Amino acid sequence: NREGSMSTLELSAVRRHFDRAAAGFHTASVLHERVGTELTERLSLVDLSPGYILDLGRGTGWCTAFLSHRFGQSAVVGLDLSDAMLRADEKTTVSGLINGDAHRLPLAGQCVDLIFSNLLLPWCDTQIVFSEACRVLRPGGLFTFSSCGPDSLRELAAAWAMVDEGPHVHSFSDMHDLGDSLAQSGFSEPVMDVEMLTFTYRTLEALVADLRATGARNALSSRQRGLRGGDQGQRLNKAYESLRGEDGTLPLSWEVIYGVAWRPARPVPDRISPDGIPVRVGR
Repeated sequence: NREGSMSTLELSAVRRHFDRAAAGFHTASVLHERVGTELTERLSLVDLSPGYILDLGRGTGWCTAFLSHRFGQSAVVGLDLSDAMLRADEKTTVSGLINGDAHRLPLAGQCVDLIFSNLLLPWCDTQIVFSEACRVLRPGGLFTFSSCGPDSLRELAAAWAMVDEGPHVHSFSDMHDLGDSLAQSGFSEPVMDVEMLTFTYRTLEALVADLRATGARNALSSRQRGLRGGDQGQRLNKAYESLRGEDGTLPLSWEVIYGVAWRPARPVPDRISPDGIPVRVGR
């Protein structure tokens, strides 16, 4: 069952899961590093000389370090909901670290030139975060981000659906919904594309351990609380086994969405429809 939106996510659970994952996050998160590398490389295609940069949802700071190196004359500030994530990396030199919520940025309006956000949006109400990002960006500022699309974790969702009807896997906004939200939040010229990544595992235990090590755990407010019975785990294992590929491995897919959008130098007229958003599919 893939029901769920930020209205059904428990923010305290999200924070708790990432606090627990902080110590080993930088070595466990192959997905975050792979996607973050792609997102940072795309900045070379844009002519930018930002004075102030916000790394929104910085985690342990891998992308923050890149931004500091890439824009050596810029002031780079990292923000994360998890204080443990902020404290996990003591080597990255930045202008400041903020333990804060992306839904209520503790920043003045129009104070940032570039906002960079790698895989934060799946844990957020995107409409609110986009509105906050537009608020703090200076006119002409750039927002670049990555997120997860609705085909992410499709194998895990399918396996759980064979076990019970409970909510186990978060839902994810698709590329077109994100484009609509960007336009409604005041951004112009959003361009997005998508790619599919599939990781493979020998056992379900290894797959689940990988997700937990990066904080990707069920934070739905309607999730089952307390310990699950061994029978449920056995049924999940049996269900996932039916998805084992010809190469003998268990797949786990991620639909990764990349996006860029500008805060317009002038207000966007109300007559401009979100239907006019240029959205590019493919690489």
